[in-house]
Amino acid sequence: MGKHFSEMINQILGPNGSIASCVGNFEFRPSQLQYAELVYKALREKHYAIIEAGTGTGKTLGYLVPVLLSDKKTVISTATKNLQEQIFLKDIPLLEKATGEQVNALMMKGRKNYLCLHRYFQNFSRPFLPGIELGKTRERFEEWLEKTEFADRSELSWMREDDPIWNLLSASSEQCLGTECPSWDDCYLNRLRRKAAQARIIVVNHHLLFADLVVKEGGFGEIIPRFQALVFDEAHALEDIATTYFGESLSTNQLMELVSDIEREKTLRREKELMGHLEAIKTAGAELRQIFEQGEEKGELSKNYIEIIAKGPAHAIKRALGFICHSSRFREMKNPFLQSLAIKAADLENRLDRLLTSNDPNCLKWYEKRKKAVVLHMSPLDISGSMDRLLYQKVKSIVFTSATLSAGRTFDYFRTRMGLSSTSLQQIYPSHFDFGKQSLMYVPTDLPDPNDQLFVQKAAERIAELLKISKGRALVLFTSHHNMNTVSQLLEGKIPFPAYRQGEAPRSSLLSRFREQTHSVLFATGSFWQGVDVPGEALSCLIIDKLPFDSPADPLVGARIRLIRERGGNPFMDYQLPSAILALKQGLGRLIRSSSDRGIISVLDVRIRTSRYGRFFLDSLPVIPLTHNLDDIARFFES
Repeated sequence: MGKHFSEMINQILGPNGSIASCVGNFEFRPSQLQYAELVYKALREKHYAIIEAGTGTGKTLGYLVPVLLSDKKTVISTATKNLQEQIFLKDIPLLEKATGEQVNALMMKGRKNYLCLHRYFQNFSRPFLPGIELGKTRERFEEWLEKTEFADRSELSWMREDDPIWNLLSASSEQCLGTECPSWDDCYLNRLRRKAAQARIIVVNHHLLFADLVVKEGGFGEIIPRFQALVFDEAHALEDIATTYFGESLSTNQLMELVSDIEREKTLRREKELMGHLEAIKTAGAELRQIFEQGEEKGELSKNYIEIIAKGPAHAIKRALGFICHSSRFREMKNPFLQSLAIKAADLENRLDRLLTSNDPNCLKWYEKRKKAVVLHMSPLDISGSMDRLLYQKVKSIVFTSATLSAGRTFDYFRTRMGLSSTSLQQIYPSHFDFGKQSLMYVPTDLPDPNDQLFVQKAAERIAELLKISKGRALVLFTSHHNMNTVSQLLEGKIPFPAYRQGEAPRSSLLSRFREQTHSVLFATGSFWQGVDVPGEALSCLIIDKLPFDSPADPLVGARIRLIRERGGNPFMDYQLPSAILALKQGLGRLIRSSSDRGIISVLDVRIRTSRYGRFFLDSLPVIPLTHNLDDIARFFES
């Protein structure tokens, strides 16, 4: 990298740089400077870079500064809307203040986050909407629409997260009427696209990015304009999200939404043949749910299942969708909404056909039961080919970064899963937090193995002891809903602290209660292992029930294990172990969020101490003092 650019980065991020002059209590981090220089090298010389930056490195400014200096049109993609908003609303304004330059940046979310004018006019022209006080609600919306730029729902502080009205006022890609829409010229999403075409930095999330890559391949409906460089923040989440978008899925809920959209058009209720086909979809949807009633929550779609579906409900569903698409005359009518329903019916028919007939050996067909719904999936087992075709062949400067990308001090696992070459730039910048002083790790020696029948009961007793010592202030993470529910039931009324359990309320409200009540306890699973930010005393104790190995009973995990074995690999060492290490590192990342945080991490799984693979976990974590004695925890909190 040229000396000139190294100096420019130093002038912004250095110990006497412009950021230092406008941030109180600024803490210079040499690793942030090195990180920024490596990102700049990747952007300038068209490299792919894999960079792990431990908590507190300051990676957001570490990549924003070189992105700003590179003069390339850059997309920054995050796993969560929270980080997306932090970058756009906090970090970019800080950079503008520090440099005195205006940054031409824009934030883009998925289309369901923006109001669709056509659907707004369509629904608010009705005499009534079930369960909604139209007059007052219309007034609030009209007042908002007079001043909003892009009609982003996050601006509506008065609207509940799960308010059903938003579904009526936003449009999915299937519901969008495109150029046929009467509100096309005034469309908020079009306004956003036009502004994005002029922006230098676009902040998106992984869901939107992958949806857009797939749409671009189809050649219609893209949202994100073409770009020269890409930064994946929270890159540890990429494989799961990409798997969803590179695959295919169809749910009974999507079929029912189509039916209710058609039924809402009163003029169609006299069409007996059409109504008969809608009833057929409802009946077939119920049959589809019934097929899986006795099965597991998730399972592989065996040949037997596919035959039963194809001969039974799928036959009726395809016939009805075919009628809506081709024989209902929706396409010829001058009603853009009905035209969009015909297009949606065709899309659902094609999806169902691909799900039942495709023989792609790289894909697994599986089902998933949800509340009153069944989803059929076809998911790629290896996303590297799709990443190459849809992304790597088009964008030559890509940075993959996160606090957790390495397992056993190497990026081999992440590189292989992403299909990246060993010639990619690679670097680990450890956290500058002093884990030796700020934390303590407790692993018991006297609990049963997690596969033992007594484990959950004994773990509950030990959790109660730990909570007594920590005075609550604890996040208890479980590897399964079963363990979480059992432990929280066993401890009900036995711990003198407010206790919250995932599922009792929306995630955001559980987290705000947990933050506000310092001595509370939160029991949680999967989604709380990452993206949870609770600095300070409220989270002083992190308890993890088991090493977070993905269950081979999960259809996707089982199929990936088989594929690695067929290719001559070692599924445990190549996939299961590194995946569990990254999950444990994500969990640990919840505990120490600032240089003043202190806390203990407790892993109740004796295998981290007794098994041959336990050392791989310990070697991948920061150097934390280890104890097997509860008295040491008491002393840690007293000090």
